[in-house]
Amino acid sequence: MEPQELKKYVDFMKENGLTYLEVRKGDFYLILQTENNVISDVTPRKSPKELTTESKTEEKHSNLIPVKSPLIGTFYRAPSPHSAPFVDIGTVVNKGTTLCIVEAMKVMNEIKPDCSGIVRKILVENGSPVEFGQVLFLLEPVNQQER
Repeated sequence: MEPQELKKYVDFMKENGLTYLEVRKGDFYLILQTENNVISDVTPRKSPKELTTESKTEEKHSNLIPVKSPLIGTFYRAPSPHSAPFVDIGTVVNKGTTLCIVEAMKVMNEIKPDCSGIVRKILVENGSPVEFGQVLFLLEPVNQQER
């Protein structure tokens, strides 16, 4: 993205009194968020190398169902620091089973899958920040009719 195009989005936000703007153009994804009328978060464009790596990963796991974060926050695999994780790789989960917690503004949000499956990949480290739409888990579907 050219600096002039980014400036257009910033100006658009200021002119319309927006505090949050999300832009998607193909593989490009941008989030602008203001705090006291100052832009505080800009998600940069991914390099061609990162995009190539992502597409290869997606092809490799095309039969797996992604479980994505519905919000920005901090990823936790367990309900407390001394508890066992909700799930591990190989755990069979049902629709609605808690997979993890994403903490946002001191609120603990349980993340649950929309289908039954087997946890094949955990893509985020415990205690790491996550973005809206970031893939947290990859599940192998148990019942193809639920997909």
